[in-house]
Amino acid sequence: MKGEPNPAALCQSKPLLGEAVRQAHQNYQAPYRLCLMGGLAALSSAAQSLADVVMPYGAKVPISLSLVGIALSGERKSTVERRFMKEIKALDDNLEEEHNSNLADYKVKMLEWKGRKKQLEKQLAKSGSDDHELTSIREALRELLATEPTKPQRAKLVYEDISPMAMLNALNETGVGTLVSSEGGIIVDGKSFDAVPHLNSLWSGDKVSVARVGKPSLNISNARLTVSIMLQPEIFKPQTGKKGEKIRGSGHWARYLVINPESTQGTRLSTRQANSWEHLDAFDRRIREILSKARMARIVGDVEREEIRFSEEAAAAWYKLADRIEEAILPGGQFEHASDHASKLGENIARVAALLHYFEEDGDAISVETLNVAADICAECSDDFLKLFVPPPEEIRDAIELNKLINRIRDDGWRFIRKTYLHKRCPNAQRTGGRFFRALDVLLREGVIRSYVDMSNAQCLDLCPLLPLPWGVQNGHH
Repeated sequence: MKGEPNPAALCQSKPLLGEAVRQAHQNYQAPYRLCLMGGLAALSSAAQSLADVVMPYGAKVPISLSLVGIALSGERKSTVERRFMKEIKALDDNLEEEHNSNLADYKVKMLEWKGRKKQLEKQLAKSGSDDHELTSIREALRELLATEPTKPQRAKLVYEDISPMAMLNALNETGVGTLVSSEGGIIVDGKSFDAVPHLNSLWSGDKVSVARVGKPSLNISNARLTVSIMLQPEIFKPQTGKKGEKIRGSGHWARYLVINPESTQGTRLSTRQANSWEHLDAFDRRIREILSKARMARIVGDVEREEIRFSEEAAAAWYKLADRIEEAILPGGQFEHASDHASKLGENIARVAALLHYFEEDGDAISVETLNVAADICAECSDDFLKLFVPPPEEIRDAIELNKLINRIRDDGWRFIRKTYLHKRCPNAQRTGGRFFRALDVLLREGVIRSYVDMSNAQCLDLCPLLPLPWGVQNGHH
């Protein structure tokens, strides 16, 4: 499952998304994968109410994605998120104005309806024993009750910086939504994650029931929710430690595509900007087409979602991929300590493939090419998940830090040094508890360095083990 999204390959095979992401990366000079996250979030938000993906084994699942981006302050997270969600938020503003107008009309009609109802109730009370009059009033009241004005349904799509529990309230009304935050601290605080089991159910497309004290219960069925949150590393860090074990144990983070890109700060030079926007404009046009279709489906009501299927070749390729993921859970495998993530990875690949297929209008069924692009995107997210949630053992981390020191010594022109020389200069944390020696053993095993004994019986290190040893070193006289 090693891999990374190739910008050139994405542009070639999926030009609408690929070129838009490339152009955003070039013009905003934000990390490429942060721009890709913005594009995928917009695709998921726009299309989730219109289609589901049929897995190769027959199950029908949502195409909604949950994405989390971890990036430093100043990486232009908000800029990227706003640009890719531009059309969706513009429609949201229009829908909100329309809803407010409809709500005002509803309130006027409701006042009239209640007034008429009150009149008939008074007449019913005064009607006495006149059966004919009583029957007439009852019939009029029955007809009136059947015409009670219906409160207009809110059609809001994007909810920014609200708690997941408030998001559930909104979904109970709208049935579809996107939880977006470019400063996602509110999403990962303690209270918000009381809603984690419900968010897990929504990701799977299951029914959600929430009992509330003093309020009617929430019964959400057939809803779709996209989650796209961006966080600074220090805000996300508690989720990967002891405090976050309960949440990870629920399988919540395993459902996310995790994006933790390298910083572009310090390399964002004005000469690298193109300042052309035609590909992002084309992206916007396609998003508007999808949103228009989704709105018509809401107006008509009870429209069946389109079923996106795999071609025979893509289904066979998906099964091979799923088998490789499963085998990687075995001891020594890539996912030995991340079986929760591995269990959702195949489905996430299918969801991304379905979104790419739908957005690019790629024929009747998901192709092998589309599946491979989706697999590459998700493979890079897997690497980030493992880096954050399954850090390497202490001796490996120490070896990496020790190797940085060795590189600096080597760059200063030194090839042969005594082990004690390196020990005295190693990071402070490695000077106790045998950590230095364990880290050194890792570097020796990996062939990064090699050891020898000089003529005074001192333990020495060769920092360039691929080069032949001089005659004196070979004979212990260096």
